Amino acid sequence: MYYEGLLYKTMVWISRLAYLNILWLLFSMIGLLFLGVFPSVVAALSIERKWIRGNQDFPLFKQFWSEFKDHFIQANVIGYFFTFLLMLLYVNITLVQSLDHWLRLLLLFLLFGLAFLVSIIFVYIFPTFVHFRATFFDYLTYAFVVALVSPLNTLLILINIGAFFFIGYYFPGVVFVFAGSGLTFITMWFSYQSLKKIENKISFYMEGES
Repeated sequence: MYYEGLLYKTMVWISRLAYLNILWLLFSMIGLLFLGVFPSVVAALSIERKWIRGNQDFPLFKQFWSEFKDHFIQANVIGYFFTFLLMLLYVNITLVQSLDHWLRLLLLFLLFGLAFLVSIIFVYIFPTFVHFRATFFDYLTYAFVVALVSPLNTLLILINIGAFFFIGYYFPGVVFVFAGSGLTFITMWFSYQSLKKIENKISFYMEGES
């Protein structure tokens, strides 16, 4: 009976993630990719956050559409803000690499370090966005704090994403069926653990001040 129940739960989760991935692809296409990808990521993360919190009794399509349209502008602003930053860093790294100067290695070290930090904050910015209701700069602050205080979770996210693509290399169908929902679920799962810790610390501090 135990194994039958475990198998049933596993199949339910697989079907949920597969359906969520279809919605992620569909709404990304509806937004012509460049306008649809980031809102679809936010919608997927919002739904996965609900699942992680134990709320699984809601119509998936209706909830996805609601999250997609409600956060369409904000998701694109945040997403393309970081895209612009990373592109700017890439251009600067390319220019510095062509320099023949003793500062070249120092500048490259600083630029690669900054690019790594921006990339990690980018990983956490959307989970932070769906977890809190705050201003744009607050999201940046929270994402930076999560990245700073949760190096283990960051490492686990990277390891699991790497494992996902490793499996996908040998079984390409896995990437096609779970690319959007699988990667966002990995990110949301570990991000949620970090966000809850920070939220609990903030609540403890506020109670101590009152």
